[in-house]
Amino acid sequence: MTDRSWLVLWALSLLLSCQAAGAALFYARHGRALKRSAPMIRRAGVRAALTALAVLILQALSGPAHLTGDLSGMTSAPLLRLYLSSAAALALALRIAGVGGVALTLSRTVPGAVLTALAGLIAAASFLLTGHIAADAHRALLAPLLLVHVTIVSYWFGSLWPLAQVSALETRTDATLVLAAFSRAAGWLVPAIALAGIGMALLLLPDPAALRQPYGLLLLAKLLLFALLMGLAALNRLRLLPALARGEALAPARLRRSIALEYALLVVVFAATAVLTESFSPAGS
Repeated sequence: MTDRSWLVLWALSLLLSCQAAGAALFYARHGRALKRSAPMIRRAGVRAALTALAVLILQALSGPAHLTGDLSGMTSAPLLRLYLSSAAALALALRIAGVGGVALTLSRTVPGAVLTALAGLIAAASFLLTGHIAADAHRALLAPLLLVHVTIVSYWFGSLWPLAQVSALETRTDATLVLAAFSRAAGWLVPAIALAGIGMALLLLPDPAALRQPYGLLLLAKLLLFALLMGLAALNRLRLLPALARGEALAPARLRRSIALEYALLVVVFAATAVLTESFSPAGS
């Protein structure tokens, strides 16, 4: 498998896994307040989880081929044993378990808000086992920062489509309550993303000059995208949500457009993260 194909597969698995985990966290937190939109949001979460499962299984099967650059890796017994005993295989197994749990809990096969949240957290925590942080000397400090970072980003990302459905399907009063509850939580959680990211950067980057290397430049691009996302979140909280509460006719459509833009920006952030973790090192290009 070529590096480019693997990078695309890794980016898709990252995005879909975080979306499924975030959908579980959203429903565990806000599910009781949902009325008209609840069935559609659950079905969408199950579809996201099943799609993520398919991509993760393909990634797991392609792992040995990625190591050798061709399909011979999938028929080499020593290489298969090496791969199956690696941290990457363990991380994928944990992610598959978490995403599978999301599908089961959101489909009500295994009901319960606590189990739904636990499945989402397992999927998010699986990212602690691989990447630059897993091999870094400061991993004891980096791991909790990464867990905070990934969990909150997943919650944010996985909440966007449900929030759009809430604004479209719920009554104005119910939609305002759910959106306001999410906004209040985001007011505390979203800054933690930046703080955790800055903390990881300070521990990972060897010196300020590393910011001029490819890893550092991509990191700065992510910070710029995050600043744009913070601006959109502020717009939603300070202007669009009050307009929705007042019953302004255009408020729901404007809010959904803003949410769609947030979603698109976060997709770009995930793509940059995939390139950052798979193609470059904090110590240099």
